[in-house]
Amino acid sequence: MRRFFLVLLVAALIGGGGYYWYATHQVGQDGRTAAADGQKADGQKGQSKSPAPAAGRAVPVVTQTVAAQAVPEQIVTIGSVQPIAAIAIKARVDSAVESVAFTEGQEVKTGDTLFTLDSRSLDAQLRQAQANLERDRANLEKAKGDVKRYAELVRTSAISRTTYDAAVATADALEGTVKADLAAIEAAKVSLSFTRITAPMDGRTGTVAAKVGTMVRAADANPLVTLTQLRPINVSFNVPEKHLPAIRAAMASGSLPVTATIAGGYGQKPGGEKAEGKLSFVDSQVDQQTGTILVKGEFPNADTRLWPGQFVDTVLTLRVEQNALTIPDLAVQTGQKGRFVYVVKADETAEVRPVTVERSHGGLSVVASGLKAGERVVVDGQSRLFPGAKITEKAGGKPAAPASGGETAEGGRQQGSATQDAAARSAATNGAANGQSAEGKSTGGAT
Repeated sequence: MRRFFLVLLVAALIGGGGYYWYATHQVGQDGRTAAADGQKADGQKGQSKSPAPAAGRAVPVVTQTVAAQAVPEQIVTIGSVQPIAAIAIKARVDSAVESVAFTEGQEVKTGDTLFTLDSRSLDAQLRQAQANLERDRANLEKAKGDVKRYAELVRTSAISRTTYDAAVATADALEGTVKADLAAIEAAKVSLSFTRITAPMDGRTGTVAAKVGTMVRAADANPLVTLTQLRPINVSFNVPEKHLPAIRAAMASGSLPVTATIAGGYGQKPGGEKAEGKLSFVDSQVDQQTGTILVKGEFPNADTRLWPGQFVDTVLTLRVEQNALTIPDLAVQTGQKGRFVYVVKADETAEVRPVTVERSHGGLSVVASGLKAGERVVVDGQSRLFPGAKITEKAGGKPAAPASGGETAEGGRQQGSATQDAAARSAATNGAANGQSAEGKSTGGAT
């Protein structure tokens, strides 16, 4: 037993000594390896470190001159085409459809026959009313003769006064009956005229709900056909209530033009078909739920380009500002202190200039203050600029084309049509690619 414990003690001492030797040897080796790696990394870092860029290196940019030009003040929104009148044609008598004088979708004129109803029963009613009139007229003539005879007899006391008064009352009643017969004849004629249904206005017919032989009633809820007016036609749209004072002030000086643009489709122009009209209506109340007011423009629509229910891009022009200072929207930057632009000074260095943008139109910002006509502003490459930086014009550089549909009355950009948005994205992509290519060439030359 003693020998067993002695063996265990020797094994424990040997194991502890081996662990101590391994731990101290490995830590020292790891320290030497880390030091060697650190020296190697420092050497590589020192070799790969590039020299600082030259302080006078010019930044390639694209510039454009501040221009003074006429810029319209417009409100751009989405509108819907609505007919001035859409009349539901219904039967006014109970009868059967005898004939349909038009085809679905046909344009008709005022007074054109649309439907003819079976008129036989109404003809019979008219003849009966006429016969009643002849009968009652004959009775009236007889009653008038009796009154004349009774007048002579009552003077001689041959008959009583009561008999005479009864004869007079009978004659008077028959006169009323004759008048009622005349009114019945007129009513029968009117009802008979309802069997020929005509167009109350010029317009285009819709779906025909009543075919030949269909029984129609005056109490039917569904119309026989709907007649829609196409010329002229309205385009209704909502504008924010903040524009109402400007619209009313512009209306006081004359009529306001409204342009409706139809998105380009098959057989149409790429930019869409445009129709010209005038502002015809401003609602009397502002919608409190949406904060907008309904306005309408009236269009001649001679070529029926505008179709009821169609959505169009609507532009309401309030005025045209002459000699407005304009710069591209891309030149305007936003910082902590507001909007600013980079102005190129005479020594080809950049200067930060705060500006006040009044509004935006067609990719151009109308500047109210901060710039003068003829000054150069940077429209591309601002991300590498700082005050006093030396600049150089990019060779063949062109700024990205702005969207042509964003126009507001207060300077904020609004969304245009889907076609304009796609064109703006394509132009911006091309402009960014050109800018990256030019910057790559400039950097390569400097290196």
